[in-house]
Amino acid sequence: MKRRSESAQFIAMLEKRQGLKVACPEEVAFRAGWISAEQLERQVQPMLKNGYGQYLIQVARERVYCPCK
Repeated sequence: MKRRSESAQFIAMLEKRQGLKVACPEEVAFRAGWISAEQLERQVQPMLKNGYGQYLIQVARERVYCPCK
């Protein structure tokens, strides 16, 4: 149980420092060009009230690191 807690703390620290989420399949699909910004925004709609959804909508709107034009 201690290792799990340490792992969670490490991931939280990494996400905070880098400003990126770890293990975010929607973001991976978007950045790889498998889905468009519009598709990502549609998928995110049910999650807009939480931090994960807010992060993804920011990714979709900024189009940073995305091969999509």
